[in-house]
Formats: sequence, structure tokens, C-alpha cells
Amino acid sequence: MNTKKPRDPLYPRGFKETQELKKQISSELQKPSKKEENELTPLKKLNRKIGIYLSPKSIDITDDEKKRKIGVIITTLVLLTLIITAYYFIIYEPNQEALSLAKTTKLNELHDLYSGALATSPNSLLLENQINDARDAHEVESINVLTPATKDWKEHHKKSINLHQDKYNRTMAVYENESKSTIIPTYEAMEIVNENDATILSQVKFEEPNTVSVPILVSRLQAGAGLVKEGSVVDIYATSNSTFENTTNSTSPEIRGCTVISIMRYEENGEIDSEYSKSKMTVRGNTTNPHENTKAFSSDVLEMIKGSIINGYDEKKTFKMLEDYGVKLSNYEREINLGDLDAQYMLLIETPQDKVNFILNNMENIVLTIPTSEAPDWMVKELSETYQD
Repeated sequence: MNTKKPRDPLYPRGFKETQELKKQISSELQKPSKKEENELTPLKKLNRKIGIYLSPKSIDITDDEKKRKIGVIITTLVLLTLIITAYYFIIYEPNQEALSLAKTTKLNELHDLYSGALATSPNSLLLENQINDARDAHEVESINVLTPATKDWKEHHKKSINLHQDKYNRTMAVYENESKSTIIPTYEAMEIVNENDATILSQVKFEEPNTVSVPILVSRLQAGAGLVKEGSVVDIYATSNSTFENTTNSTSPEIRGCTVISIMRYEENGEIDSEYSKSKMTVRGNTTNPHENTKAFSSDVLEMIKGSIINGYDEKKTFKMLEDYGVKLSNYEREINLGDLDAQYMLLIETPQDKVNFILNNMENIVLTIPTSEAPDWMVKELSETYQD
């Protein structure tokens, strides 16, 4: 029996084989890829080319192409190296050096202003952190150290002055760099604090005066020309022969604000032997009549005082007459421009205790001066008359 299906008239003989052949050919032949270069950015193109060089797949390129591509890579690396090197030496390194120098300078300024009692203050630590965290020299230079330091020092010194004063309302200013000390009233100390900034205030500290009375024997030249008296405030300088350090190069007093507690001349300066004589002669013919008027006075100031003590003289009248005898004598000598230049003076000077050895070791080389700010009345009068319009 014939079971073969009749042929479909719509599909001729060999149609099925033809379709299978087309599918096979189509699967073996790849379709051409679409051009994507027009859609790629320059960066993607560069990455694609680099990927070709670095691809582990074997790509057939010519020797000339290899040399050209290797040359491009080497040139690119050389240019990058040159650019990085130039940036480092021309821009980065100079900026870092300038930044380091600026930080060092600013930190030195900070440590100079915040020294001593304020070395560990909160503001000091805060400013130090700001300086260390700065990123460029301009930022470092813009950090203001002086203003906060001045404010902190003024607050500190005002408290210190109130705490370190004696019963006479005085305090002692000690200048650390100069090894100088000054005994001054508290109101003057407050003026120093209010009128100066941290560059000065960081170099001074205030302590309670620890003073002693030192007896010294000096010449008239050393004793302010003999014009100082009890209660005079004097400054003490040292000549170039002194044993005190750095004296020859110093223009400021070794000790400032010392008080003269007492002053004595040698006893010989109290011996008085004065005689005044006036002569007149009258001639009449052969007769001559001489006439002489003489006044003499001889005394001893010290002996007069001794006599008044034992009621030989009226003590009150004697003391009133001889009060400030030495100062009066010096003033008269000053006014007549004639005096005993060889006079010696025994002075009792109030001075800081730590300066006693200096005074005793340099007694022959010290000079007492009278500051014009503490000038006596006669000096004020002379200066006023000299400079008055």
C-alpha cells in the first residue's frame, strides 16, 4: 500500500533543502558591525586604543605600527614626568618652603609673646593649633597673635599688681631680659600695663618689693651733686669700671626708684669759721686815722646741736635754725656756683635685696641720678624758666 503523502503544490521539490542551506550560510557569515567611532568620545577612543595595546589577545600589527605606538607611549610618559617635576620644583616645593618659614616665624612670635606665666594659656594653645593647621603662608601671616596676647597680659598683670604690693602701695617691676628692677607706686604700674602692648608686657613681671636699707659712702659727684635729700627718689647707674654684667652697653639704670632714707655730710662741713672785715682810713694833713669794722663768727653745727640737747641752747630754736642745713648749704652753693667739691656723703638707700651685693661691690663706681619725673622744686623751677616761651 502506498503511504507516501502527496506533494504540496505550494512547496516545489527541493524547497525545504534550499531553506536549510540559507540558514546554514547565514549562520556562518557574520553581519558587518556598525560604525561606532562617530558615536565615541575622544576619551573613549583613547581608552580603546590603549586597550588594544594592553589586550592579552593576539592582534596582528606590523613592526612599524608597534614602534610608532611604543614611541607615543614613551613620549607621553616623558611629558608627564616633566610636567610633574616642573610643578614640584617651581610651584609645590617653593610654596612648602614659604609655608614652613611662615609657620616658624609665627610660632617664634607666639612663643615670645606667650612666655612665662602665659606659656600654657588656652589662647596660646589655640593660636598654635591655628598656625600648624594653616595651608599657605598668607593664611599664617593673617593670624593675629599680638592683640590676644596683649589682652591676656593686661588681665594677668592687673591681677598680679593687686596681689604683689607692700603696705606703702608699691610694687616692683622686674624686667627679665635686662635684669633691671624698679620700685614704683601701684598706679604707675597700672599706667605701664595700660599704655603698652604684649611686646613690652611679656618682658616684665610684678613682684612684692623686698627691700633693705643699704648705707653707702659716696662723693659729691656720685651723690647727685649733693642735691639729694631725705625722700628723694633716685636711679642708680654704674660706670664702665663696675663688675656688673653688660653695664658698659646699658643706657638704662641698674636700679630704678630707690628712696634716700637719710643723708649726712662729713662733720668738717659743719665747722663754721667766718670773718667779715671792712677798713676805712681818714687822712687829715699829717694825721692818719685808720678805722676797721670787723665781724667774725665761729661755730660748729654739730656742737650746737649737742649743746641744745643738754639744754645749753633752746632746742626748738636751734633745730629750726639748723633744719635741712646740709640741703640749704648745697642749694646756696649751687646758686652762687661755688662749693666744696670734696665733700663726702653717707647715704642710706632703700634698694631691692637682690641688688645689695652689686651696690656694695661697686660703691666707688655708682652714680645716683635724680629723674626729672621726680624732680625737686628747684629743678622744676629751673626747667620751667628755661623752656618757658
